[in-house]
Amino acid sequence: MFENFSLIRLTPDHIIKPFDCDDADLNEFLLLNAHNFSKELFAVTYIIENKEKTVAFFSVLNDKISSENFESKRKYYHTIRDHFPENKRFRSYPAVKIGRLGVDREFQKIGLGTQILDYIKMLFVNNNRTGCRFITVDAYKQSLRFYEWNDFIYLDEKDKNEETRLMYFDLSVI
Repeated sequence: MFENFSLIRLTPDHIIKPFDCDDADLNEFLLLNAHNFSKELFAVTYIIENKEKTVAFFSVLNDKISSENFESKRKYYHTIRDHFPENKRFRSYPAVKIGRLGVDREFQKIGLGTQILDYIKMLFVNNNRTGCRFITVDAYKQSLRFYEWNDFIYLDEKDKNEETRLMYFDLSVI
């Protein structure tokens, strides 16, 4: 089913084909902001398309996990820092953030989102150019189960009642 798709890194001259994932924020980002984010070096957007339309897209950008992400330093030490050897402990740990991920409504519920996450994971395990231990995402409430299903963990409980929750995936488990 996926053999007729192309994966393209968004370039300034790439014309984005029609896309609608039923989420106005994601649609707007892809159609109106992705080129600017790329031009300003804020994020890199990848597009999956077929001959007629944009099937899916995702954007990635640099991030970090630090004590600031936790309600207490004790929680930070227990969750993240204590899992590293004494000589590998830092104030923050490098991460890549999934800034946006959207799948066109016609292609939802067929496993494409999970394949995208698997691709991102392998991209940073096999071709990790700068050093990156974690993948983070500010997951919308309606996407929490999707990220849980794909082995992402809640970073902390302080955002439990917010519209988005910070989640992470530890690449060392691959």
